[in-house]
Amino acid sequence: MNCILNYQSAVMKQMRGMLTAIGLAAFLAMGLPLQLQAANPDFQNTSPRGAKRGTEVQVTFTGSRIDDAQEILFHQPGISFKDLKWAVDEKTKRGSLTATLVIAPDARLGEHQLRLRCKSGVTYARTFWVSQFDNVAEVEPNDSFEEPQTIPLNSTVTAAVKPEEVDFFKVQAKKGQRISVEIEGLRINNVRNRVAIDPYVAILDKDRFELAVSDDSALLKQESVISIVAPEDGEYVIEIRDASYQGSGRYRAHIGSFPRPLAIYPSGAKAGSETEFTLIGDPKGTYKAKAKMPVDLVDEHEVFGMHENLIPASGNKVRVSPFENVLEAEPNNKKEEATNAPHSLPLAFNGILEEPGDTDYFKFTAKKGERYRFKTYANRIGSPVDTVLYIYNEKGGSVGSNDDADGSKDSRVDFNCPADGVYFVRVKDMLDRGGKDFVYRVESEPYTPGILVTMPEMLRRDNQYRKQFNIPQGNNFAMVVNVSRQNLSGDLQFDLPKLPAGVTWEAGTIPKNLSQFPILLKAAPDAPVAGAMYDFQVKTVDAEKPVVGKYSQSIAFVRGNPNGTAYYTRSNDQLPIAVVEKAPFSISIDQPKVPIVRNGTMKLKIRANRLDGYDKKIVVRMLWRPPGISCPATMTFNEKDTELEYELNANANAEVNNWKITMLAESDGGKGQMVVAAPFVNLSVEEPYVGMKLNLTTVKQGQKTEMVANIDQLRDFEGEAQVQLFGLPAKAIAQTMKINKGTTELRFPISTELDTPVGQHKNMFCTLVLTKNGAPITHRVGMGGVLRVDPKPKEPAKPAPKPAADPKAVAAKAPAPKPEKPLSRLEQLRLEAKKAAEQK
Repeated sequence: MNCILNYQSAVMKQMRGMLTAIGLAAFLAMGLPLQLQAANPDFQNTSPRGAKRGTEVQVTFTGSRIDDAQEILFHQPGISFKDLKWAVDEKTKRGSLTATLVIAPDARLGEHQLRLRCKSGVTYARTFWVSQFDNVAEVEPNDSFEEPQTIPLNSTVTAAVKPEEVDFFKVQAKKGQRISVEIEGLRINNVRNRVAIDPYVAILDKDRFELAVSDDSALLKQESVISIVAPEDGEYVIEIRDASYQGSGRYRAHIGSFPRPLAIYPSGAKAGSETEFTLIGDPKGTYKAKAKMPVDLVDEHEVFGMHENLIPASGNKVRVSPFENVLEAEPNNKKEEATNAPHSLPLAFNGILEEPGDTDYFKFTAKKGERYRFKTYANRIGSPVDTVLYIYNEKGGSVGSNDDADGSKDSRVDFNCPADGVYFVRVKDMLDRGGKDFVYRVESEPYTPGILVTMPEMLRRDNQYRKQFNIPQGNNFAMVVNVSRQNLSGDLQFDLPKLPAGVTWEAGTIPKNLSQFPILLKAAPDAPVAGAMYDFQVKTVDAEKPVVGKYSQSIAFVRGNPNGTAYYTRSNDQLPIAVVEKAPFSISIDQPKVPIVRNGTMKLKIRANRLDGYDKKIVVRMLWRPPGISCPATMTFNEKDTELEYELNANANAEVNNWKITMLAESDGGKGQMVVAAPFVNLSVEEPYVGMKLNLTTVKQGQKTEMVANIDQLRDFEGEAQVQLFGLPAKAIAQTMKINKGTTELRFPISTELDTPVGQHKNMFCTLVLTKNGAPITHRVGMGGVLRVDPKPKEPAKPAPKPAADPKAVAAKAPAPKPEKPLSRLEQLRLEAKKAAEQK
C-alpha cells in the first residue's frame, strides 16, 4: 500500500507542477486522462463529512452547477433535510449551497449515501458519515507530542492531514478502561483517481512508548482500527498521520471506550432469523450479542454488538442467506473427525482457523447429478483468512479445489455430484496462518435461476457516469442495460413498477441470445420537475417460470494507482430517475422505409430540433447496435446544422429481426453536458434480395474484357436494380449495369489502359441498389472478386537500315590477299620438270 501511495504522490506532484507551469486550460488541451469535465450537475463533497446521530447539522455542499438544487435524495433511511438554499456572498460574489441535515437518533452508524436533485438533474452519489459521539473539530497547532489537542474520551474528531504532518490528540483514561480508535480516512475523500490518505494510528503512553499501532486492517482494509485496555490511570496520546507521510485529505477519528471486535462468528445467518453471535478480538475479551436478520437476502449486513452500553463505531459484516448454519465442532482437523452436517444441502458451513496450520473438515451427503456452487466468505466480510477450499469424495479423492475466485481472496468450487454418497469440505489458509479472528463461511448455493441486472461502464474508471436517468421535459433519455442469465434461458423484459409523474418507458423484448439491450424513458412536456430513487427490474417473459432480477450497481467511491484501481466500492440497488428542465434541443431519426439487408448499408437521417436559436455543436452516437450492425462512433451537428446522415453497415451474420434503435445526443450549452435521446424507430434487418459470385477474369494492359457475375435471385423484387463494380485497379473502368428479378448472369465490360497496374487485384465487390417504397436498399455482393492484369504483349524489334557504301571505305576494309604458300622441295622439282618438258 505504501509503495502505491509513494508512486501516486510522485505522479501528482509532477502533475501539480505541470498545472502551475502551463495552466489548466493548456493541461486539458493535452488530452491527459483526468476527465475533469463533469456531469451536469456536479456534486463533489460535503462539509462537514459527518455528524452525530440524534442531532441537526448545517452542511455545505461543494461542486459546480448545483445552484438549482431542490432536494437531497438519501439511499438509506435515518437522515432528512430542511432549509436547502443557495446563497451568494455579497463580498466575494461566490455562491454556496447549504442545508440542515436532521439525523434520527436511531440512524445507522457509518456510511450513508446521498445525492442532490437539481432542476438540471440528479448528481452522482456521495457519502456522509454518522457517529455515536459528539463531533470535535481539530484545533491547530497539534502536530507535536508535547502539544497535543486535548479531547474528551468518546469523541469523533473531524480533522485533516497534510504531507509530512502528524496530528496528536490527548485523552484521559482509567486503568482497565478500553481505548479504541477507528479511522474514516481513505473512504471519505473524493479525489478522482487518487487515494487522499492511507491512515496510520498509534496509541502512546505519557512517556511516548507505543502501546499499539495500526496501518491497514483485515476488518476495514486500508483504514486503521486499534483497541487496548489502559494499563494505568493517566493521559494517553493518539497519533494520526498518513502511513507514507505523503497523503493529504480529511479524516474522522472515533476515539473512545467503545468495543472493537475484529471478527464475528458465525459469519452469517438465515434471513429473518434471530441469531446469537460471538464477537471476537476485543481487548476485553470475547462477548456475545443477539441480532435479528433482515427478511431480504443481503451480501453484507452489519451487526453492532453492544458491550458495556456502547457499540462499535462500525458493525461487523455478516452474510444473510436462505441457508441453515452448520457450526464446526472441534476437533475436525481430519477427514475422520469431520463435523457432520445434520441436514442435506444447501447449507452454510462456519468455522474458525484458530491457530497456524489449522484445517477444518465438514461432512455432507449428496446424490448423483446434484449441482452446487461452494463459495467461501472471509476476506469480503473483513476476515484475514485467505481461504483454500477443497471437496473430496468418501475415499479422499479430490472432486474440486480453488484458492482465489471472483476477484477476491475467497474461494469457489462448482460441485457436480458424480455419485450418491458422502463428501467432505475442507478449508485452510493459503499460508497456513491462523488466529482467533480467522473466521470463514462456506455456502453451498444450488444452481437456481437468476438474473443479474447492471449497466455498462461508459467512461473508463467512472462507474457512475450516465447512471442517472435525467429526462428533460418533453424529451427522452436512454440507457443500455446488461442482463446476465444465471441457470436460465429465454426472452426477458424490463419492469419499472413506479416512475416520476409524467414519465413512461419503452423497450422491446430482450431476445434470449442477447445480454445488452436499450431502454428509453420519456417525459411529457408538462411533467413536473421531480425525481427519486426507483426500483428497476428484469423478469422472464414466460409467466409459468417467473424469475425476477433486481438492478444492482457497484459504485467505486475511491480509486487510485495503479490504473484507477477501486479501493472502496459499495453497491446501489436503486436507480435515480428525474424529470429535469426543458433542454434547448432534441433529436429524432426518420423512420426507415426499407430494411437493411445482411451485407448491406443504410443511411439514417438524423434531425436536430434547435429551440430558441440554440447554435452549439451536438454530438450524436448510436447508444446500442443490433447484433451484426456497425456504425461510426460519433457524428457531430456543427453549429446551426439540423440534419446529418448516419451510415449503418450490416455484416453477413447480422441477426434478422425488427429492432428498436435510438440515438444519444449531447451538447454543452455552457453549463455542462446536456443529454437527450431520440424516440425509438424500428430497424428491420432482413435477408438480401440478391446474391452474386464474381468469376476470375484476366486481361492484358490496354485491352478490354468482361467480368462475368453469376446472379442468385434470393427474393423477388420489382423493377430494376443498379449494380456497380468496385475495387478495380487504377486506370481501369467498368460500366454501371442493371438487372431485374429474372437476371441470372451479368457481364461487366472492363477497359484498361497501357499503364494499368499489373497483378492480381483482389477483394472486388459490387454494390447493388434496388428501390422499394421510394427508398434504396443497398447490398454489397460478389465479395472477393479477382481481376488479373497481365503485361501488354511485346512487339518484335525492326532491323536498322544499312547506310550507302563508301568505295574507299570498302576498299580499305577489303581483306588483304593471303600470302602464297611456299612450295616444298618435291613440288619445286615437279614444277621445274614440267617447265622443261614444255620447252621441248
